[in-house]
Amino acid sequence: METSLFAAVLKAHWKSAVAILLAAALVWWIEGLRWDADVSKLKATHTAELKKISDQSVIDLTNQKKRTEAAQTALAALDAKHTKELADEQAKNDRLRADVADGTRRVRIAAANLATSQLIRGTISGTCGVGDAAQVELSGAGGRAVLDLRASAIKDDKVIQYLQGYAAEAQKRCKIN
Repeated sequence: METSLFAAVLKAHWKSAVAILLAAALVWWIEGLRWDADVSKLKATHTAELKKISDQSVIDLTNQKKRTEAAQTALAALDAKHTKELADEQAKNDRLRADVADGTRRVRIAAANLATSQLIRGTISGTCGVGDAAQVELSGAGGRAVLDLRASAIKDDKVIQYLQGYAAEAQKRCKIN
């Protein structure tokens, strides 16, 4: 009996049922179009944001590359400068060492009283100068040893200057904003 009641109602109101089903399908289709439009709009917005981020990344990368290249150039120039200065000083010291070995030069040290920081002079009284200080002449081996110490001190000084300059230049050039 129940099926016949349903069939009777359906027979009487089939046009309304079809209209309701068509209306539901139309609403479903319209909502689908709105959903697709919203998703399409979100995709376009998202794509535009990603493009903007990508473009900014390219600009940042290019700027960082320029800063890195400038820093490398400055550090290479600093390296060349200090390497040349060290080579010049070593060449000068080698010439002095060769002159001492040839006997054309001698190493003399002015004697000084370390307690009073005054040069020791002969029996002449009066003002003191380098010219009237007592001098100690070193042997060839002693002279070479002094020149070796001089070369080592010059090298150490140049290395320290180089490293300080390198650190300062690297800090100045490689700052990240």
